[in-house]
Amino acid sequence: MTEEGLVPDLVTWNAIIAGFSQSQHAGEAFKLFRVMLLSGTKPNLVTITGLLPACGLIGSIQRGREIHGLIYRIGFDINVFVASALIDMYSKCGSVTKARSVFDRIPVNHVASWNALIGCYGKYGMVDSSIELFERMQEGGVQANEVTLTCVLSACSHSGYVEKGLKIFRSMKGSHGVEATKEHYACVVDLLCRSGKMVEAYELVSEMPVEVTESIVGAFFNGCKVHGRRDLAKMMAEAILKMELKRPGGFVTLSNIYAADGEWEEVEKVRKVMKQRKVLKKPGFSWLNKGMALPE
Repeated sequence: MTEEGLVPDLVTWNAIIAGFSQSQHAGEAFKLFRVMLLSGTKPNLVTITGLLPACGLIGSIQRGREIHGLIYRIGFDINVFVASALIDMYSKCGSVTKARSVFDRIPVNHVASWNALIGCYGKYGMVDSSIELFERMQEGGVQANEVTLTCVLSACSHSGYVEKGLKIFRSMKGSHGVEATKEHYACVVDLLCRSGKMVEAYELVSEMPVEVTESIVGAFFNGCKVHGRRDLAKMMAEAILKMELKRPGGFVTLSNIYAADGEWEEVEKVRKVMKQRKVLKKPGFSWLNKGMALPE
């Protein structure tokens, strides 16, 4: 723009920088930020919140610290949205300690900052810290939202906290006024499947009042495969084959489950549905019984 004689204003700079960050072009975002500074345009907090995700994309804590320092050098007061972006950035760069440090310095915590740190703890398997923070949040009178509960349930799922996760899930509406979404159901199905509770997972998928998504299907079929419950996968198959799935994962796992039992007509049925839906899979092979190989 500057090479063509155009002089963008701050709003334009911010929009383009944020656009590069959101479209995962971190290098371009940083390059444009440097050009903006050289042009004499002073950034504002919108610029900063637009640029911080780029640091997380490339995992550059050095870049993140530079931007964090710039906030203080310019003299900005860190509001809750900038703080949440900083917490998220440090989390993606692997620094839980720095993320917590930012959180502890926020004078008034908004649900967004709580969510960012709860998600950070969950990401690194610190489920006890994640749940402890969730409980502290409630004690402080901060109302949890859909994102909060997704973060906590995901942490429980990845750490095998079955009873705790189910308790939180069942109390969502009554304790938090939050209706369970497909993201929450996906976390709980994954939790049950990881812990081998396949009958409970089957019942939940069969009865859930929300759309059954590809991530839910994938978690369920993979759980059936891992825990040897091909019978449950087959019971779910008819409903799954009627769904408009766009990714091959669930279909391929179901196909291999049928193949493991030598049910080649069912394998062909699955493949026919995949072909009709134009669900493609890159070639690869999984060795099954009798030396047969099927795409995986």
